[in-house]
Amino acid sequence: MNKKEDMSYENDKKYSLHILCLEDSFLDAELIKEYLLENFGSETQIDTVSNEEDYITAISKGTYDLILADFTLPGFNGFQALEHTKSITPSVPFICVSGTIGEEVVTELLKQGATDYVFKETLIRLKQSIERGLTESKIQNDLKETHLSLIKSEERYKAFTQTSIDGFFIFDIEGHFLEVNDVYCKISGYSRENLLSMNIKDLESDELDKQIDDQKEKIIDKECSSQFESRHRKSDGTFFYVRNSITFIPNEKIFICFLHDITSRKNKENERLYMIYYDYLTGLYNRRYFEKKLIKIDNEENFPISIIMADINGLKLINDSFGHSAGDEVLIKTAKIIKKCCRTEDTIVRLGGDEFVVLLPGTDTEEAIKISDCIKNSLLKEKVFKIGINISCGIDTKKKSEQSIIEVLQNADNYMYRHKLYEHASTKSNTIDIIMNALFEKSNRESLHSKRVSAICEKIATEMKFEKDEINKIKIAGLLHDIGKIGIAEKILNKSGKLSEEEWKEMKNHPEAGWRILSSSIEYSEIARYIYEHHEKLDGSGYPKGLKDCEISIEAKIINIADSYDAMISVRPYKKALSEVEAINEIKKYSGIQFDQKIAKVFVEKVLGKDW
Repeated sequence: MNKKEDMSYENDKKYSLHILCLEDSFLDAELIKEYLLENFGSETQIDTVSNEEDYITAISKGTYDLILADFTLPGFNGFQALEHTKSITPSVPFICVSGTIGEEVVTELLKQGATDYVFKETLIRLKQSIERGLTESKIQNDLKETHLSLIKSEERYKAFTQTSIDGFFIFDIEGHFLEVNDVYCKISGYSRENLLSMNIKDLESDELDKQIDDQKEKIIDKECSSQFESRHRKSDGTFFYVRNSITFIPNEKIFICFLHDITSRKNKENERLYMIYYDYLTGLYNRRYFEKKLIKIDNEENFPISIIMADINGLKLINDSFGHSAGDEVLIKTAKIIKKCCRTEDTIVRLGGDEFVVLLPGTDTEEAIKISDCIKNSLLKEKVFKIGINISCGIDTKKKSEQSIIEVLQNADNYMYRHKLYEHASTKSNTIDIIMNALFEKSNRESLHSKRVSAICEKIATEMKFEKDEINKIKIAGLLHDIGKIGIAEKILNKSGKLSEEEWKEMKNHPEAGWRILSSSIEYSEIARYIYEHHEKLDGSGYPKGLKDCEISIEAKIINIADSYDAMISVRPYKKALSEVEAINEIKKYSGIQFDQKIAKVFVEKVLGKDW
């Protein structure tokens, strides 16, 4: 509460408050009563009712400064209590004091005109909420009395301008503006002259015109005030939200309207609703919305209802290889393509992760297949790091009311999973090939190094009498041993000087990254272990796990020797290349420490043809 509001309330705190508490729990009612007496004085009058009939009787006969209402009550709820309040005593602040209720309920209560809400678990907020509600109510009532008394004054416009802190205007039954104050002119962006030549409907969005007409009829019939929320169009075409308090003056057949700008609150509500029902990344609906929509759409007028379940193939592989920003790009492009292939009446949802679902009302299986094919074929043309986006789809259709929509959804999901099993392996293998090519394009040095290491691994395995299939595996492992470097920045891979501590730390992540990439493919899952361990040392001083001799696979030990030897004899920007003799001496020196002595001896004697 700001100082201005606080002063307004304190100045009017001379009289005792008369509060109506709608609460069916005796203990909660006593707790709230105790809180009110403690914070607003022993002279505070508190009436308590616990059901709908007594509540209607109380607000019809009593004069209350404030209403505190629980949400869940016997036979009715907070929405109905609020509706009774707006109908019978609209100017009284209505605060919902409830146990745990969802954000959607809170948002809807505020939207329908509740002053505020306070959870019983955080009752400490109630004092501030009450003071704010009383202050706003007092300002509105005071302004209404002031304006009514000045309505026939020759200087009424000047008085309106001086006394109103909110927007204010007068219009006739046809909706033509008769008077307007400076505050509303400032909020709306129109000049006073422009507004006086306009109709109230010129400022409303089309969908609210009927609501305005309904409210006017209600006011005229009952000769009373009405409060409701709407949005008004500014001179620049944008909208702002207001809470309208309209009073009809029968003798003059005019309406007086006070408008409180609630744009900030509405924006927060809209943000909250967006978070509740929309996926933040793609802008599609989310799972929570889908669960509601699935029930709503399940009726005969929408038959046949087709469902497309879709799952992106290899998204985790792309995340592991190129980072989550690349994965996000895949999801965003997928969402755009699905929207492009679908119709306005279709509901598109991101269920989470790499899963999407499309609800197609009035659509048979044949038409759903056409939409599915459009999605799949269009996505294959989209590229992220030269990788096409591959998606698996499953379809099922509800044709009769006796079918379960949940069963149709499950069938579509099962069909999608079958397609995924068939398509997944080839997609991942192709993706790994693309990843290696991308790495080689980033660094020619890495390309040449990987090919030489692959050749050395093949020769060592041959001399060690490996089976033909095992030789082929170690050859491929040697070629792919640095695939995890795909996620490392090009400036680090091609850096001319020594790596900084941070850069070296990033570089050391590549065995684990390589393992994640390769283990996702059945074809490469076995050699993923070799890649993970190829920087481990016999004495346990290697990385990433610090494994020791017998814990390291023999294939990883072969890659370690091949990788180290090629690095030693190659020219690097930050070091000179060693001669073959110097490199052999290094291997001998670190045999039993870094290198497996048996493998090192085979390499030196059999592959290089040198004495051990």
